[in-house]
Amino acid sequence: MRNFESGSFDFYSNREKPSGGERERASELDDIDLRPESEVFQDHERIDSKDLDQLIALRDQLSEDTGGIIHIDIPAYRYDFADNPFVGMGPNRTKTYEISRYVDIVFLHRFMYQEIIVCGLQSRKFTNETGRAAFIKRIRETGGLPLNQDGSEPEVLGRAFVPYMPYHTTDAFFRLYHTVMPRVAERPHYPLDVWLIFDENAYQEVDGSPDFRQAYRLRRGFDRRASLLGVAQIN
Repeated sequence: MRNFESGSFDFYSNREKPSGGERERASELDDIDLRPESEVFQDHERIDSKDLDQLIALRDQLSEDTGGIIHIDIPAYRYDFADNPFVGMGPNRTKTYEISRYVDIVFLHRFMYQEIIVCGLQSRKFTNETGRAAFIKRIRETGGLPLNQDGSEPEVLGRAFVPYMPYHTTDAFFRLYHTVMPRVAERPHYPLDVWLIFDENAYQEVDGSPDFRQAYRLRRGFDRRASLLGVAQIN
């Protein structure tokens, strides 16, 4: 599988681009990872040479369901929020692909043969650590984030999930939040720890996205809660 970070992608293709200074800084931070996968992942972590049964076993090792929530344990995604471990040139820099590949495995096999939209959130932008469980439970019960009263904002900012298509996997979200201005400079720097998985057939594309993500609204005749197929929590 080709490393997502070896390609280029305009995260602001749907919006006015940042100023020249911001773009220059983002370009410096978003350097290309030329390491082969063998230097990033141990043999037992590679997925491109595994058969279906091995992938399913790996998926089950990475996640478990509790109270209707998919819990994904990724030790490499635990870090001090005072810093951003995804930027810099040193050997200790964390690559977004080291995180996203595990999320992709879970989504690929939990929702196989389903057309889905994925949406990543920073839960700590909405609540503190003690309120995270209640926040996630509320999302599950209502079918998504709270809607604004006048309906001027899209219900979902997400991306159709297409396995092995770099710009349609979770890595695009991790890069947007961790390596691209202005979010790359945010401190505290929160993880993208809550993921919503929607039925793509229940939503229609609309205008209103500030970046590469697609804006969606629920189609008439569909139930919002039933159209939320799953909620995943990292760590």
